[in-house]
Amino acid sequence: MGNRFLSSDEKLLRDGLFSDVTVKCGDRTWNLHKNILCTRSVWFERALTGRFLEAQTGVIEIQNFTPDAVDWVIRYIYTGVCDIPSLKPSRDTKTHFVTCYEVYTVADYFSLTPLATIALKTLTAEFDAKLGPIQRQYESSSDWLPELFEAIRLVYGCGDSASPPPINDLSLTPIHRAFLSFVHTARFYFLQNTEFNRFLDEEAPEFALALFRAMRTAGDFLVWPPAPQCSFCGMRPSRGDKTYYTHLAIETPKLMASCSTCAVKKDLPSPMTNWSLKKNPVEGSPAAPGTVWGLSSSDNAAG
Repeated sequence: MGNRFLSSDEKLLRDGLFSDVTVKCGDRTWNLHKNILCTRSVWFERALTGRFLEAQTGVIEIQNFTPDAVDWVIRYIYTGVCDIPSLKPSRDTKTHFVTCYEVYTVADYFSLTPLATIALKTLTAEFDAKLGPIQRQYESSSDWLPELFEAIRLVYGCGDSASPPPINDLSLTPIHRAFLSFVHTARFYFLQNTEFNRFLDEEAPEFALALFRAMRTAGDFLVWPPAPQCSFCGMRPSRGDKTYYTHLAIETPKLMASCSTCAVKKDLPSPMTNWSLKKNPVEGSPAAPGTVWGLSSSDNAAG
């Protein structure tokens, strides 16, 4: 029944029959229906039922987004469907990272939480598809990296003073977390990639800071103080002397790996785990100096 009604609504959108609202964006115009818009979008309800000029004239002009983005919103309101891979069929891209960001942004603006959820689910599904090859012995092509960089620039407002980066983890939005979690989970791959490191250094200091915070939270830089003795001569300081902790000299990090069977069977922890609060699973004591925990994923063979 619901699908039949949505099909009828789509016909109303296509024909413009009984329209009582006009929406304009750029060079495009849509003849729409107040009862449909107001019952399915809080944004349109406020615009068309309040004391705004639009409520009196029945004409809404949108300047914040492109006509294509507005069309995505309108079609979703009328049909309840948004197939992100089909939104830009003429665009020669290897991923939908940027399109997912654009859909999420316009959905968030118009208070369409279900549409924003579609964008996030599509994005994370694509991230998962990329993580598999990366985790399987680095079997990943980097030809999609430029599109990842473009999306990160947009999400984190790199170089845009009007879009400051989140100041802490609490201010991260779901779209921020999605990109950060993807890169953090596969940091063993990204941080040895020359192109990615150049991007962090030259174009995305905001994202580099967010990644640093995520790695710090996960305990990537955790080093437990050793016994109070000299690391060079082995002598313990006398009662009147002191031990000076001068620099870090940790072992070469060990990248943990799992076969496909163990990756599925074992309850592997999230790579975002705060390891500073964990105990050594073998000895029941804090991790020894220089211990580096590997990445794991319950969905893919971990790298």
